[in-house]
Amino acid sequence: MREQLCTRQVCFIMFVYSAAGKLLMMPAVLSYYCGGDLIFPALIVYALQVAVVWAVSYACSKTELTFFALMKNTFGKVVSKIFCWLFALFFAASALLPLLEQKLFVQSIFYDTIPSLITFLPFFVFAVYAGAKGIKNAGRVADAALPVFCTAIAALFIMSFGESNISWLAPVLKTTPASALFSGARFSLYNFTDGAVMLMLMGRFRYKKGDCTKITLTYALSAVLVLLFLGLFYSIFSVLAPDQYFAISKIAIFFSALSLVGRVDLIAVYAVELCMLFAIVLYIQLCVACVCGALEREQTQGRNVRPAAAITSLVLNALLLALVVLANNSYLVVQEVFGRYLWAVFLAFAFIIPPLVWVLRKKNKTG
Repeated sequence: MREQLCTRQVCFIMFVYSAAGKLLMMPAVLSYYCGGDLIFPALIVYALQVAVVWAVSYACSKTELTFFALMKNTFGKVVSKIFCWLFALFFAASALLPLLEQKLFVQSIFYDTIPSLITFLPFFVFAVYAGAKGIKNAGRVADAALPVFCTAIAALFIMSFGESNISWLAPVLKTTPASALFSGARFSLYNFTDGAVMLMLMGRFRYKKGDCTKITLTYALSAVLVLLFLGLFYSIFSVLAPDQYFAISKIAIFFSALSLVGRVDLIAVYAVELCMLFAIVLYIQLCVACVCGALEREQTQGRNVRPAAAITSLVLNALLLALVVLANNSYLVVQEVFGRYLWAVFLAFAFIIPPLVWVLRKKNKTG
């Protein structure tokens, strides 16, 4: 095994990137379907994801091989390459809708007088570079992202808590039918890729005793953070919550001190936004890793990026940019497609396939 990460970095990825990606549009979507009960569909999905993350993390204690190496051991090289391509497509798709959300967010909150595509183009320049650098780079960025994310979220929670009304979350599970809870969970599934991410990190760090507990508890902590954010969000906006897109930028707008000092909350929002962009870059890095695995090419050699990784990152980002341009004014249509039709894809890749790693043939650590 060639180590690319340490356990600390895996924990940071599963905490920061997992939470950051769910704080933008998911609160409004869940509010639309479930009203004040928006916490419960997220809780159900999170319970399943925590179980999946635990299953994959514990499997790491039994083997040092990656998921694709285990597939090769069990089914052969051809099947392993097929799954490499399938997961590459999955992570590319996972990046698309968040990219559209971020484009709208950047235009609406930070650069509302400049065309959105111009303001968002620098991201793709950065993504081409970072996408080719590999998963080791993702771990290093996660080290830096953790204190930034924690500080920013703490500041937003402090500014928001005093303006909340917890009574707006009542009555609990009295007015929302089970079908609405199911719809909310289904339409938010594209936000929950954490099981697939953990599967890709398998075999890329050296497992030590207790690492499974650390990773699972860290991910569970990110779930608690998101659930608290959902409750706080609805306790501030109540019935207006479904119309409050970009929840992370709206949650502190009623903080009384802002009328004196201006929108200083945007400093914290900008910090969280950086972590959201890093989370999207992680999808791109994982996609490039899958393609390089399918082509049997190394991503990096020392600190140098190999040609296969550079070309793959360039092509992938060019494709994503083209799709973003084509869907420039069609975000709601794309969101509808993801929520109504592609939920089964996210269910399969992030919930069903990862625990099946246990049925794959594993070599022992000396084999």
